[in-house]
Amino acid sequence: MSCHRCHGLMYPEDLLIGASGSGHDRVCGWRCVSCGDVVEQVIVQNRMRARGRRFVRREKRPRQPVRMTPDF
Repeated sequence: MSCHRCHGLMYPEDLLIGASGSGHDRVCGWRCVSCGDVVEQVIVQNRMRARGRRFVRREKRPRQPVRMTPDF
């Protein structure tokens, strides 16, 4: 597996997540040897969700005309 940032080598790593109230949870993920980027299941899901929203464009509206002469 290669890193999406630097295309470096990724290796599997057990990650500790302290978000739960009962203590630390272990999650399997991947860490890049070169840049240290961490990828795990939730990160991949969020990136896929953001990628789907990125290409949605709003409807274009006509712009208001700019008045060049001052009103007196």
